[in-house]
Amino acid sequence: MDISPEHEADRVEASRLPALYASLARLQQSDPDGPPATLTIYGGARPQPGGMPEAAPIVTLNLVPTAGTINDELIELYLATPISSQITGADETVGTVPAWARVADPAGGWWADCSVTVEGGGGELEMPQTGEENGSPVARLYNGATAYITSATFRG
Repeated sequence: MDISPEHEADRVEASRLPALYASLARLQQSDPDGPPATLTIYGGARPQPGGMPEAAPIVTLNLVPTAGTINDELIELYLATPISSQITGADETVGTVPAWARVADPAGGWWADCSVTVEGGGGELEMPQTGEENGSPVARLYNGATAYITSATFRG
C-alpha cells in the first residue's frame, strides 16, 4: 500500500500519545522492593545515543516508583519533580556544569539521553541557576551540595 504524505502525517500524529504511555511504562517500578529508574547527570560532551560517557557521572538521582505523568492534550511526559540527590562526582576544586543526562529504566537499561539546562533554558531537564558564566546562566554543581531537577519534560 502506498499512502499519501498527509495520510502518513496523520498516522504519525496518532501514534504519539500511545508511544509516550509506552515510554512512561518502561520507567515505572513494577517491583516495590526493586531498583528505581534513574537520571544520571554528566558534564562534558554528550556521546552518540546510548554510547559510553567520556566522563564520570556528577550525580545520579532516583525517580519515584510511578516515574511521572502524561499530559494528553500537550502530548508530553512529565517526570515527577522535584527530584534531588547529593552531588558526589563534581570536579573537586571548581565544580562541574551539567551538560546532559542519561535516563535508565529500573532494570538499568538505557532509556534516553537528554539535555540539561537552567530553569527556562528549554532542556528536557531543568535545574535552578547557581550563577552566570560568560554572560550565560549556569547550574554549577559542587560535591556535598544537593542537585535539584525542577522540571523534566519529554515531548511525544
